[in-house]
Amino acid sequence: MIEVLFIQIPLEGNRDTIFAGLQSVVSKECYIEVLGYGSKEVALRRLLGEALVRFALKRYWQLTSGDYRIARGEKGKPFIVGVENVFFNISHSGDYVVCSVSDREIGIDIEKRAKARMEVAGRFFHEEEMAILKTLEGDKQDQLFFNYWSVKESFLKYIGTGLTRPLNSFVVRFAGENISLYEGVNKLPLRVNACPIDSGYACYVCGEFNGLPHLREITFEEIARMG
Repeated sequence: MIEVLFIQIPLEGNRDTIFAGLQSVVSKECYIEVLGYGSKEVALRRLLGEALVRFALKRYWQLTSGDYRIARGEKGKPFIVGVENVFFNISHSGDYVVCSVSDREIGIDIEKRAKARMEVAGRFFHEEEMAILKTLEGDKQDQLFFNYWSVKESFLKYIGTGLTRPLNSFVVRFAGENISLYEGVNKLPLRVNACPIDSGYACYVCGEFNGLPHLREITFEEIARMG
């Protein structure tokens, strides 16, 4: 199974109330951690990310906070301690925080669209991807750049390496709605799907799941009812 939950970050005027309300939803360790953040924006995204995870674990696995613990691996990827075959991943950009949950390893990434950064692509993308980007202009080039970036990030988050693995060490290929990942001539046995949350964002999920991911928008009111 694969579920993708997302929440739109509340407007500035509501943030203090929501920040305080999340204290009863997330772990004590998480809340204490974010109190030391220099940016309240970053802190709120961190809280909302963990809140989405806990919402999903309760809804889809009937797990309450006493049943598990959220920890981080050597390279920073979060995972569940105390429960087998439950996986999640979180990402945020712009106005959104997203969370994917599955019974198999998973990775998700969201990127707010802007102008393509071709100098960045030249440094980090595979030469095959660069060649295709150079054939495009304007909005089409911008769109493909962020599609590439989000797919690549979702894969790196799936394998848990982050950017310690070069983005040009594998190739992303789009064929209509089908997305494939290649290492050299070898196609990786993974599934990548777009998550059409907002046309102004690129969002992709990568993993070993079967079928299409189910998208669900979550409100703060739904999360608050867990507390």
